[in-house]
Amino acid sequence: MNATVAQTRAARRAVGTDAAIVCSAAAALAHLVAAPSHYTWWPLAGVFFVGLGVAQAALAIALVRGRLSDRALLIGIWGTVGVVLVYVASRTTGLPGTPPVPFHGGRWVPGRSIVPNGEKYVGPLDVFTLAAELVLVVTLLGMLSNSWRRRTSNHLLWCGVVLWAGAAMTLVR
Repeated sequence: MNATVAQTRAARRAVGTDAAIVCSAAAALAHLVAAPSHYTWWPLAGVFFVGLGVAQAALAIALVRGRLSDRALLIGIWGTVGVVLVYVASRTTGLPGTPPVPFHGGRWVPGRSIVPNGEKYVGPLDVFTLAAELVLVVTLLGMLSNSWRRRTSNHLLWCGVVLWAGAAMTLVR
């Protein structure tokens, strides 16, 4: 095998990296597409969606350019986990400080979704984006060095246990 073929093979990205690029870019595009409608409802939500879309696009570009440091991967992981948690909260318990949702006829009440029957307003773009973000977390986790992967996996596990216990406690009340 000649040296050029060997260099080309060594320069190829891993499949996981390509998956992370696609998922991050897809989530970025989804958030940028949804930004205008959110902006008309609540300008802060629209600005948040634009900022989130730009950050996710920047992550995709950084992944295309080459291997990221563990610190950058951790920012991508925890930022994405935070976005997923905000989305889930917006459709279940609600987010404090948000204005009424005029197009769904609801208003914010502690312990209830800001969107009446929030689970009914989960559309195909929501599910697609959520799936892309979850795959992104898994692929970024796989790109971490072994010690950081182990620590981050344990922290994610404990976050899940705490959230599950909190949800179970709300059902008991």
